[in-house]
Amino acid sequence: MRCPVNTFLSSSQEALKEQYEKYAAEEIQPAAQDLEQGKTSLKEFLQKLGQTGFLGLTIAKEYGGASGTFLEQSLFVEAACEYEAGLGLSLSAHFQVVELIKRYGDDRQKSRYLPLLARGEAVGAFCLNEEKAGSDYSLIETVASTKQESPKLNGKKLWVVNGKIATLLVVAAKDEETGKLSLWLVDSGDSKAVKVTAGAKKLGLRSASTDEIEFVDTKLPEGSRLEGDAKEQIEFALDVAKTILAMASIGMSQGAMKLAVEHAKTRQQFGKNIGAFQGIQWKLADMSADVSAARMLALRAAWAFDDSKEEFRKFAAMAKLLSSKAARLHTGEAIQVMGASGIVEDSPTERFYRDAKMMEICQGTSELQKVIIAEELKV
Repeated sequence: MRCPVNTFLSSSQEALKEQYEKYAAEEIQPAAQDLEQGKTSLKEFLQKLGQTGFLGLTIAKEYGGASGTFLEQSLFVEAACEYEAGLGLSLSAHFQVVELIKRYGDDRQKSRYLPLLARGEAVGAFCLNEEKAGSDYSLIETVASTKQESPKLNGKKLWVVNGKIATLLVVAAKDEETGKLSLWLVDSGDSKAVKVTAGAKKLGLRSASTDEIEFVDTKLPEGSRLEGDAKEQIEFALDVAKTILAMASIGMSQGAMKLAVEHAKTRQQFGKNIGAFQGIQWKLADMSADVSAARMLALRAAWAFDDSKEEFRKFAAMAKLLSSKAARLHTGEAIQVMGASGIVEDSPTERFYRDAKMMEICQGTSELQKVIIAEELKV
């Protein structure tokens, strides 16, 4: 019999949520604008999160983590992204690497890498996309030459989140002989064999680096392959990122809603606060209802990661679809409530609006999520 999901947080999880929210308000909010503008180093900021314990929330204590649940990790992302959603994209890539090694790594790989990832001494990046290969990763052209005495990697990856700051890469490549996909753990420290260049400037989520990485006869040491079915591993990594980004979308939506509510309470027109007008009230009511519903679905996906693995893929797609849609719609409605004060460049709502559209694209478009949901329905 399937264990029913508890749609409400436990008292200990509520306490963690409050702790995360306090940290985000004190440490992330003041740095949010500088992170987006590149005035604050993203790498140093992530290292700070690692030193505080937030990059190893699901890593076992024996490897220096907190042995927490994926849901608890998701609550931290939600709190952080109430102020800076770009962090959600960076964290999604790091957590992809963490969860891949946790699930598919051998003891040596876990012992070597998880402590570094937990402390922020290593930042993770998942290298999947190429010029031809995106959601259809069967078109990957990066090759691993495994028949040689010293196996090597050659190819170019695009849109690598954390590319220029990562020290540990998980790279999807085809075997040069068999064409079979595999995932490889690659140290990015060799600048001659791993060439990183900055990617295109983006509409939003600007604090997250999205870069190009070229592998030129990059050595693949013995024991650097993640054993298992690569297709399963890739889908798992994408589902991890979708759930993290769903919670990031919820965080930014809640941040925008709080600003809109405060503005509605204090902005006066025609002799009264604008929140007294039904048109404004309905916008805020729709915002609250839609974001709350999307949040419940995102928490359902996070819960499924640990407690209902067979449903994780379905709920990750649903959560990504609805939360990104809610974020795109209601960050816009928040600006509508705030008027001119919501569209200036130093306004968080202006940043949230740009970031929200990105959420419908990153780690799989909304259209792709519908395809996955339909597949899960067996139609």
